[in-house]
Amino acid sequence: MQTRGIDMRHSLLRLPGPVLFLAIANTAAAQSFVDFCPGGDEATQAAVVGYVTDPEAETIVPGATVAASWVQDDERHRIEVQTDIQGLFAVCGLPQDTEVTLRALLGDRRGEAVPYATSAPLAQADLFISLTGEPETREEVGSLATGGGRGQAFSSEVIRAEDLLHLPEMSVYELLRRHQLLRFDRMSTLGEVILLTSATSSLRAGRLQSVQVRINERREVDGVAAIRDLSIDEVSRIEILTRTEASARYGGDGFVGAIAITTRGR
Repeated sequence: MQTRGIDMRHSLLRLPGPVLFLAIANTAAAQSFVDFCPGGDEATQAAVVGYVTDPEAETIVPGATVAASWVQDDERHRIEVQTDIQGLFAVCGLPQDTEVTLRALLGDRRGEAVPYATSAPLAQADLFISLTGEPETREEVGSLATGGGRGQAFSSEVIRAEDLLHLPEMSVYELLRRHQLLRFDRMSTLGEVILLTSATSSLRAGRLQSVQVRINERREVDGVAAIRDLSIDEVSRIEILTRTEASARYGGDGFVGAIAITTRGR
């Protein structure tokens, strides 16, 4: 069976605000599944192709990342690809007939997670992924904390891999910004810091102390930057430790509290 081709030409839309979007073009023209995914199996796999585009500048964006994430056999799976110098990407190796989440990333800017059903071997419909900066305000946890274990990801002191299964792809930063036990404050001299919602700002030796971030028990000098770069697809466990718990585990370094993250494979 011959696959209908993909026309990579697309029109640019003017959207309010500084938004980048990823556009997958549809309709007819000369390329097929094997053109984008040589060696792939069209009978069992699917692919998504398109551009990352800046509508404000009316130009495509090379060097962006496109992440595809899905759940299969009670495990999260993830594929990342880069756009080429023309801003074009091709995500190959997706399972057919599966709900996949697509997202565009560029530096510290992350687009909205957009669901896509891999019902065809090669994407044939328009798809837009906005690529905006991180939200400046916390979203209401109630709207996110529904559906069994899913709510544990936004309220529990211990977040396990199974609590993250049916969340869209997001950074650990986004996840923890929405957590009921944490707050993110922006300090003029320190930038963004993490504090427990139950604690007031803490000073030691004349400087503000924030919640300690440890990834696989390694203390991160810049905890906010570390969790911005870490996807929930890579996480097997997150513990939010109170002052007492953190001090017992890490000594004086944990007196404000701690976030202990264990990644998959550890």
